[in-house]
Parts: sequence; structure tokens; C-alpha cells
Amino acid sequence: MNHPRDNESLNILRGCPGRVVTVQPDGLCFLGRRSTVFRSGDDGVTWTPVLTIPASPLRRAAGWSRLAARLLRHEVRAFFPLSDGGFVAATREGVFFSSRGERRMSPSRIDGEGLAVFPPMCLTIGPDDAVLWGEYWANRERRAVRLFASRDRGRTFQVIHTFPPGEIKHVHNLYFDPRRGHYWVLAGDHGTEPGIGRLSADCRSFDWLVKGRQTFRAVCVFDLGDHLLYGTDSEKEPNAVIRIEKSSGRFERIQELDGSCIYACRFGGCYALSTSVEPSEVNRSNEAGLWISDDLHRWTRVYHARKDRWNATYFQFGSIVLPRGESDRETLFFSGQALEGIDGQTLVAEIVA
Repeated sequence: MNHPRDNESLNILRGCPGRVVTVQPDGLCFLGRRSTVFRSGDDGVTWTPVLTIPASPLRRAAGWSRLAARLLRHEVRAFFPLSDGGFVAATREGVFFSSRGERRMSPSRIDGEGLAVFPPMCLTIGPDDAVLWGEYWANRERRAVRLFASRDRGRTFQVIHTFPPGEIKHVHNLYFDPRRGHYWVLAGDHGTEPGIGRLSADCRSFDWLVKGRQTFRAVCVFDLGDHLLYGTDSEKEPNAVIRIEKSSGRFERIQELDGSCIYACRFGGCYALSTSVEPSEVNRSNEAGLWISDDLHRWTRVYHARKDRWNATYFQFGSIVLPRGESDRETLFFSGQALEGIDGQTLVAEIVA
């Protein structure tokens, strides 16, 4: 398999089938393969099955065909371990939990207050294993969007905040800020909808830090103490790495990017983010890129892969997928989605000085 690089700083060590989903500070990595989650503690040399996530018969059948899985978006969207040995996860079909030692997850009970509930793109774990997420779907009708929280490790979820119809399109992600003692809420997508807001730790109050520009359309952030740093996720304006001050909302563009950014992760002293192939007037590249930095100012593209021949609307945008979480090890994990040569594969790599 040919692995295109932009310079000689990235060394591919090995690969395996599946989609990387999470890394932990100790280097433990989790990936999803059909409806099963595997883990590796030896930099991807070996993978051990952890548990399975329930799926409908149609999706179980689709899991054996890569194109069918892409068409149905049959993948593990989010997966996190909890302090008591349990896990929480999300797929296109719902949110799930397990207790220590269980080999199969169970559906969470979600109180949607009488309305349909749309599963999240991402989950976040807060203090005392609080699990939070926001609804994510196309929302063409621009109906109200809700945030949910669980205080019993994912067994049940309740609405904690509702965005009125038209205020946002959907929620991309949430992060807990231990220094400030609140959550950051990342919302999209167009016009006045994108924004970065603050949700109190007790989930009772919410306000916007910034809102109403594509510059504030983020999915993953790095917490720099007084600032947040992220790559923008836009098909409307040129994308860039943005550094934004937490107290004032003042921002600066650090690095121009070749596509929209959905994934970011820290691997030891290496910060990584990736771009997707989302064709538009401003996103003209047919390549997804992996960008790295050791100082969060200078960013270098070290890997790229071309979008494959399958229609992006039906069979997904081309993306280099990075895990959620962060690792204190220097080993990089990333996966290919709808990209030539690496679709459905996870690669393990190291940075070469």
C-alpha cells in the first residue's frame, strides 16, 4: 500500500481494519470494527475485543459491506471509558452504556420530553462521570436543538438546555474546562448559527462567548489555558487554524487549511488535526490532509490521501479520522474514510525527526 507523505517526517508503522475512536492519556486506543469495539495498549500491534454495541438487523448486515456501511453511516461515532470500568458510546441509532465486565452495551434511556431524539456526533465526560451531548442531524426544518446530560453513567439522560428553533442547526461537541469550571459548547452551521458557548458545570446556565460567523464553527478544540485553538469546519469560507481568547472572544488566524476540520487530537508533544474533502467554492482540494504541530503556531501537512471515486453525498466525504481524547504517547493513530487506499483502515505512525 502506498502511503503519500508531504515530507519525510511521518513513518507508517502498521495498519489494521477499523475506525479509530478514542485514545487515553496512557496510550490505550479504541477502534470500532462493524459493531465491535477493540482496544490496543501496545501501539496497535495487537487488538483485543472489548464489547459490542447493539445495531438493527439492517445495520448488522451492512457491516459486512464497506459501501453499505458508508451509505448507512454505520460506525461508532463516539466511545469513552468511565472511571468505574464502564463505557458509553454513540452511533447513528442511539446512545449506549455498559457496566464493568459487560461484553454487550445496552441502550440508554433518553427522556426526549415527547419529541424525537437525534443522537450526537460526539460525547463528553465531565466531573463525576457526567456524560453530556447535544443533538446532531441535518435539521433542515431548523427545529429546537437540545443538550442532554446523564448523572448515572449513561443509563438515563435528561434535557438540560434547549436552543430555540433557528438559533443553531445542531451541536458538534462539548468540552469540560477544568480551569474555568464549565463546559464549552460548539454549535453550527450557517448564518448566525455557528457559535462557541459556555454551559455551567451544574448545567443550569448558558451563554455565548462568540456567535454568528464561520470563524466560530468548530468541532474539536485544544485547551491552551487562556485560549482555545481549533480548525474551522466550513464549506462557506476558507478554513484555518484559529486561536481564540476565552475571556474576550478575540481571535487570530494561525494557519490556512486546505479543507474543513472535523478531527483533532494530541499525541504526546505532537498536536494533530485533519482536513476533509468537502467540495465547495472555497474547498477545492480533492485531498484530505493530516497536519501536525509541536508548538501550535507552525503547522505542517505530513500526509494526504485522495477522495475515492464514490459519490460524497451518499458514500461520505473523504476524511482522515483522528481519535477523540488525548494520549501522552508519541504514537499517532488515524483512519481513512472514503479515501483511496485507506478507506476503512486505521494506520499507526510515528513522527521522524
